[in-house]
Amino acid sequence: MGSKRIFFAQKWGPSEQPNTLTVDKRALRWASAPEYFVSAMMALLATPVIAAGLLSSRPGKIQSTLSPQQFLGMSISPCPNHGAELPAIVSDLGVRRLMLRVPVWGRNQFIEYRRFADRFPDCDMVVSVVQDRGSVCYPEQWRADLRAIFSAFAGRVTHFQLPMVSNRTKWGCTHMGDAHDLLEIAHALRQEFPWLQLIGPGVIDFEPIPFFRGLINARRFQLDVVGSLLYVDRRGGPGKKQYKFFDLATKLRFWRAIADASPRCRNRRRTPLWITEFNWPLKNTDHWSPTSGEEQIDEETAATYFRDYCKIAYQTGLVERIYWWQLIHPGYGLIDSRGGILRKRPTFFMAQKILHGAESLSAV
Repeated sequence: MGSKRIFFAQKWGPSEQPNTLTVDKRALRWASAPEYFVSAMMALLATPVIAAGLLSSRPGKIQSTLSPQQFLGMSISPCPNHGAELPAIVSDLGVRRLMLRVPVWGRNQFIEYRRFADRFPDCDMVVSVVQDRGSVCYPEQWRADLRAIFSAFAGRVTHFQLPMVSNRTKWGCTHMGDAHDLLEIAHALRQEFPWLQLIGPGVIDFEPIPFFRGLINARRFQLDVVGSLLYVDRRGGPGKKQYKFFDLATKLRFWRAIADASPRCRNRRRTPLWITEFNWPLKNTDHWSPTSGEEQIDEETAATYFRDYCKIAYQTGLVERIYWWQLIHPGYGLIDSRGGILRKRPTFFMAQKILHGAESLSAV
């Protein structure tokens, strides 16, 4: 029995991610073993091409000409207790690119999500479609959910990111083959929605083999944008290195080299690269934080890291957009909502300075 047919239930916590699975994962791992092997082989075969691409994108070779409002985006979510304040907050912040998560299990609320998006008419809106395990196990349900979401947002949104967090089992995909299945169904719906633009493969963190496999394969889908949830919080600041070599700038060069070699990218070397999520978890936020205390930092440090991440990504000239996750949240948002009061954190004011041009992205 393939791993795609092993169903498991998911529970979501206050950190706005699925809780750690309590099921026995051994059956999932054994069923996924052939996909893991193929992933490793594909990565090995593609290494020379990727290495050449990495060397060709030396620092300083490309200069970005994007404005701050074109470059820096923000994820937002419906906020029942403060919904009336959100449009004014977004306007005050100065952000013009927004991203909205739409979970498939909210299928009775797709129109409500559309109405929420319409409250920001001056902003470009991108939708992240959040799958569950049922999306993988029951492909016709996934197809129906996508059709309903695309229909609900027609005329307002053209770009959809899916799947979300394709390299974490608790989000629904046990391996990248599951993610490919979801992408193939989405790609087939272009016949009904010719304006559809797909963002993928949705790999979180810096994990080269899943990212390789997401883009270097012979499956039947095409991506209009390469999207990556490139968190670096476990390393500390964005200048810190992983595997003794990869700081943020080098990670972005590596991602760009893989994208340039990908047969799944519609425009090959001209396919945009977007960072669709990044943030840092904050100290003293209890169960609202998505990670342990070791990765948590204070609010002032978060503002500094936020600024550095924006500048490094911008100055590579390789990234078209980056999105912070998210505007309002106790554990990592630009605004803390605990106690029923909205408190703007230092990261809010740093983002505001960047978006209004008071903090230059080009300056060292």
